[in-house]
Amino acid sequence: MPLPTSSLSKICNAIREHIDSLGLTTSPADWEVTVTIGAPGINQTSPVTKNTLNLFFYRFEPFGFAADALPGDVQWVKMFCIITAFGVDEDIDSDDRVDFSAGFNELRMLSQVMRLFQEQPVMLIEGDDSGEVWHTQIIQRPLADEHINQIWSTQGDTIYRPSLAYEIALAPIEPVTSSPEVARVASIGAQAHSNTQNQNLLWPTDTDTRFPAVPSITVDTSNPQWAPAIVMVSGTPLERQASLSINFQVPGNSADADFSSFPEIDIWIAGDSTKTNDITIVGQLLQNPDDDKSSGHWIEISPIENLTADVDSIDINSLPAPAATHFTLQQSHWTGISASNHSWQLQLFAERHIKYNAVTGLWTDTTANDADIRIRSNPLLISLTRELS
Repeated sequence: MPLPTSSLSKICNAIREHIDSLGLTTSPADWEVTVTIGAPGINQTSPVTKNTLNLFFYRFEPFGFAADALPGDVQWVKMFCIITAFGVDEDIDSDDRVDFSAGFNELRMLSQVMRLFQEQPVMLIEGDDSGEVWHTQIIQRPLADEHINQIWSTQGDTIYRPSLAYEIALAPIEPVTSSPEVARVASIGAQAHSNTQNQNLLWPTDTDTRFPAVPSITVDTSNPQWAPAIVMVSGTPLERQASLSINFQVPGNSADADFSSFPEIDIWIAGDSTKTNDITIVGQLLQNPDDDKSSGHWIEISPIENLTADVDSIDINSLPAPAATHFTLQQSHWTGISASNHSWQLQLFAERHIKYNAVTGLWTDTTANDADIRIRSNPLLISLTRELS
């Protein structure tokens, strides 16, 4: 019976497949290399008959900034991997003379690995849950002579071969049962109570809260790695209002909330307005089934792709008219929203996907799957609660 899969093994195998195909959809015809995972002293006990790269994940360290993680939280670790080349002599023209020695082929393989991770240092790996993506970075690390000796002295009779060492940061260790996740802070205020059991009471209607201020902003599109900026614009034609965080209520006395008056919000995007279809709206949805907001989980919504920036600059003193932006957020964009829950929160970003062209030395727009870098805007936060009468 096979062992259960895990996020750690899935990431290690994704790196193996990445090297096996040199980052391409299919392996190049001249890349006849076997890529294995495991200790070289175990995998390479018999004479090598084919050019081989062996990935030995030899050390795992906890991520220092996640020391306060709870048992039900995702644990993040740094992985360290030694990539060893095992080459074979090759007689290309069958004249009984070695055209390429084993050592020469080992250098060829390692140089291709270094090139691959130099050009594509970031990998986006699909997670176990739908829409989940693990973002991992591969960083080359030098090994001291004594460190090399310590590792290879444990590999039996296997002769030391030229190797590379890399750090993979970060890899998730996912719990079987996740801890409940909390809502984001939408606004701030202060009130005093003597009873500590009142922490989940509804906020008094006669007490105002303060929402984050919306600044005017100009996007510097002369920088190839410029980040978009977004705001929400709502209200009547004569009373338009810009927001970074906004609260709505829907009727909710019955088992299911009434979504017939679900809010529609114009999303005003600042970026390079001379380009088209280069912006994607991404986000996460939190649904709380309980009225104390203690049991929800954030999930990815379906991305809204091929959007275009409305302007280069956001001027909060000159807001667009209703439906004048390229994108209006509707209920259908809240992927998987269920009216049976008690409250909801949606977090949105505008995102760019760019890739570095090593030939031209320029950054170009590309798809999410092919991107070297994803650049996100400021966040937007929409909180939706039941209005109980």
